[in-house]
Amino acid sequence: MRKIILILVCLLLLTVSASATPIEAFGNVTNVVDGGIIDIQDIGRVRLADISSPKMETAEGAQAKDYATQWLQDRQVFLDLDNKTGKDQYDRWVAVVYIANDDGSVNTSRNFNRMLVDSGNACILDFSDNEFSPADWWDGFIPTDKCIESDQERTPNYGFSSPRTLLQSTSTESSSSSRTLLQEDSSTESSTSSVGSFVGSSKSNKYHYPSCQWAEKISPANEVWFSGSQDARNQGYVPCKVCSPP
Repeated sequence: MRKIILILVCLLLLTVSASATPIEAFGNVTNVVDGGIIDIQDIGRVRLADISSPKMETAEGAQAKDYATQWLQDRQVFLDLDNKTGKDQYDRWVAVVYIANDDGSVNTSRNFNRMLVDSGNACILDFSDNEFSPADWWDGFIPTDKCIESDQERTPNYGFSSPRTLLQSTSTESSSSSRTLLQEDSSTESSTSSVGSFVGSSKSNKYHYPSCQWAEKISPANEVWFSGSQDARNQGYVPCKVCSPP
């Protein structure tokens, strides 16, 4: 009788463990678009959640794609899909990707989103509109040597050592001061009209008033200017929730 009870307890624990597994889909990778976007058979296009991979026109982008191709091309992967939004604005599934073991079984320790960051081929970009928290990939605390970007809603940009290290805070303060000087200059009106009414970042999908606290944290190299709110929306940007542009 005692042995039967022990067996039942073990079966119960296995059932609980299985239900906690985040896997919701799986398939073979048929194409690697870049470091953070892949195509999966019978599933479609998938964007790796909460990472920012270098653009393909850069040497770093080509390197990130090569890294992803070596690990993922024609391999079976398992997906933890975003249950909050499902797909992004470009109809791509948003997911954390796990590489299968050689025997085809799931291995949640082979988190490819984390692998990209650990290898220096991506930065963390923790979007506030999905269910994921990248800190969970490192047991609740992101190591300080990882590259972190911001979606302009959660945290400011931090400059950590990485092949894609962000500008240090001193650079941000400098750009903020430069913007202030431009606003005080007598040629402010012509300068503003030639630049645009709203500003966003190439690293985010939010647009802001130029005076917004988050706009002032965007480095000049990443600034994207819009002639109006419709121009910003047409390019896939959404209003900042802090300064609330139209």
